[in-house]
Amino acid sequence: MELEDIQHIVAKQQAAPVPSIEQRIDLLRRLKSMLIDHEQAWLEALQEDLGKPMFEAFTTEIAVLLNEIDHVIRQLPSWSKSRSSRHLKLGYIERIRKTREPYGSVLIISPWNYPLQLALMPAINAIAAGNRCVIKPSEYTPSTGRLLETMMNQYVDHDLIAIVNGGAKLAKQLTSMSFDCIFFTGSGEVGKAVLRQAANQLTPVLLELGGKNPCLIDETGFSKAALQHIVWGKFLNAGQTCIAPDTLFVHASVYEQVLREIPSILKAYYGVDASCSQDYGRIGHPAHYRKLCGYLSQGKVWHGGQASEKDLYIEPTVLINLEPGAAIWQEEIFGPILPVVPYSSFEQVVAEGWLQRDALVAYLFSRSKSNQARLQEYVKSTVLSVNQVLHHATHPAISFGGIGSSGLGAYHGKAGFDSFSYEQATYEAKHYLPISKKFPPYAEKDRLLLKKWRKWLL
Repeated sequence: MELEDIQHIVAKQQAAPVPSIEQRIDLLRRLKSMLIDHEQAWLEALQEDLGKPMFEAFTTEIAVLLNEIDHVIRQLPSWSKSRSSRHLKLGYIERIRKTREPYGSVLIISPWNYPLQLALMPAINAIAAGNRCVIKPSEYTPSTGRLLETMMNQYVDHDLIAIVNGGAKLAKQLTSMSFDCIFFTGSGEVGKAVLRQAANQLTPVLLELGGKNPCLIDETGFSKAALQHIVWGKFLNAGQTCIAPDTLFVHASVYEQVLREIPSILKAYYGVDASCSQDYGRIGHPAHYRKLCGYLSQGKVWHGGQASEKDLYIEPTVLINLEPGAAIWQEEIFGPILPVVPYSSFEQVVAEGWLQRDALVAYLFSRSKSNQARLQEYVKSTVLSVNQVLHHATHPAISFGGIGSSGLGAYHGKAGFDSFSYEQATYEAKHYLPISKKFPPYAEKDRLLLKKWRKWLL
């Protein structure tokens, strides 16, 4: 699609009337049918792009979208209701009516790690709020991007949702256009560039960026079940999940037990050779593969470490004894490499600066309420998940978003409806008694009277 065609679509989207609640629900149902009717095609495209196991592809891409659509359809009539209130003042009665209004045309730039979910999840929220969308899928997942364009053309008109495929050049051109809102998921550096570009048009921006999500096992939190959850959450989608546990910090009293247990869990999940497992994915693209391989030399490989650039395969790997000052201490790993670091006390963890305070999520495995309170007080993450990983992101009552270096704004459920709309208030006054003393010329006695009765007068 040419840039002029995209500009024409955006102009039509911005000029179109706000769709009714019924029209929004109809569009959401069409998206649901698109996912269900072509489930096998979606699964195959995701496998072609990322080597995604079909079970993972269904649960993390299709099922979460279907659940979100169902939740939004149920709640949309309630979310969309106007809110009214009346207040008696001296001389008049004021009536305030508040509604949520859509921004208009929303640009969604989606990443490659969950190319279907992260393209459509923000679109579901944007549509619910009454917007229209232009979605640019990642160029690193061409099969999913092409299928998304083909299917969307069959189910939805361009002036409602348009899919535009292209690379980084197109993304930069799109962020320079006069969209009413921009939603970006990806790296922090690119997110900053999007924000700078949008600032030229004063366009509202939502950023979902990720970070080094810390995961702690304290002296009370060790169990095989806990490790099973952590290992599953880390190596799901070959570790390429923005809310995956990044680095595992283990209390020294249970450190050796953790190291002994993890290899057996990995073997149970993926077999002796994970490259032969149908349940283990691949790295998204060559540049990311090479970046990940650079981390393998920044510590001692306790388990795993095998890699093949031809297959974009990196074995599930556990690193210990990380080199002081190595990049892996500071950079989000975003891959199947799990550093395991022992600690003696929470004070040590804080003093060493090991935790990214504003990561997307912080994980704690513990039975200690005091340790939970200490971590909750220290971190600035929008979510602290205790004794579980990843599942919070699928709960409709929990907003999904970062703070600081992990993002700007939130979505999912009601949070998404609010983020893709703004509040509009209508203020109406009905006068029953003229109050002339509020007009000039003013008198000192009237000012003293105002001080006494300001709540009724203002």
